[in-house]
Amino acid sequence: MEENIKDKADISQGSQDGAVSFLKVDALRKGSHALALMLRTDDIIVGLEKVPFRGTQKILNEKLKENSETVLTISRKNVLFNVLAKGPLGIKLIETNTDEDAVILEKVKSYLDNIINFDDFKDFEVFKGKKNMYNILEVNESSLFASLFPLVWFFHNKLYLPLFLIILLFILLGSVEWWLFLSSWIILTIYMSKGSMSILRAYCLFNEMRFHSKLYAGNIKDVQIIIRQIDKKSNYTFPLIDPPILEEKQNKEESKTNLAAQPS
Repeated sequence: MEENIKDKADISQGSQDGAVSFLKVDALRKGSHALALMLRTDDIIVGLEKVPFRGTQKILNEKLKENSETVLTISRKNVLFNVLAKGPLGIKLIETNTDEDAVILEKVKSYLDNIINFDDFKDFEVFKGKKNMYNILEVNESSLFASLFPLVWFFHNKLYLPLFLIILLFILLGSVEWWLFLSSWIILTIYMSKGSMSILRAYCLFNEMRFHSKLYAGNIKDVQIIIRQIDKKSNYTFPLIDPPILEEKQNKEESKTNLAAQPS
C-alpha cells in the first residue's frame, strides 16, 4: 500500500517538475515492445497504474523498468483503454500540446476513477477480418478445459473444420487398432493443454483475420465495447453487445422521426 502511494506521488511529482504534457506515439519501430502491444501512431499515453501520467519519456521509461508488468492507459481517437506493458516501449514519444491536455485530463481522471483495481483484468488479443468482423481471444497459454474436453473446446470456439478432421482421424485410427485411437487421444489432450492458444491464433489467420490490437480489460464484453467505440461498424464472432447501427438505417430512422414531427 505504501509503495502504491509513493508511486502515485512520484508520478504527480514528475508531472509538476518537468514537462506537464502527455506523451504521444511519434513513430513505431520494428521489433519494439510498442509494436508488440499494437500501439499506433498518435496514440497518447495518459495513465500509468491507474494514475494520470504527464511527464518526460525518461520518467516513463524509469517507471516501466521498475516493474515487470505495468498497466498503461491509452487514448486512441478519444477512446480510452488499457494495455499491459512488460518494460520500456522502445520507441520515440513526443509531447502533446497544452490545449489537448486540458480536455484529455478530465476525461482520464473520470475513466480511471471508475476502475476499482486491475486485479481481475486479463490480456486480450483482437483479430479483425472482412466486413469489420472481430474475434477476441483471452490470452491463456495453459487451458485445462481444452486438455480435458478437447472436442467440446473445439465446438465451443466454433472451430468446426478442425473438429471434423479430428473426429474423422479418430474414427480411422479406431477402425484399425483400439490402441491407436487411445494413443492419439492422449497425445491430443497433452498438446491441447499448452497449444490451445496457438490453435485459436492460427485459425484466425486461416480465416484471413489479421492481428488488430491488444487490450487489458475485465472481460470480453468490455473489449467489444471499446472496439465498438473505435469502429462503429464492428461485428463479433461471439457478440455480447448489440449489433452496430448502420448509418443508412440511422438516417432513415431520423428521417421518419422528422416527418412524424412535421405538422400535417
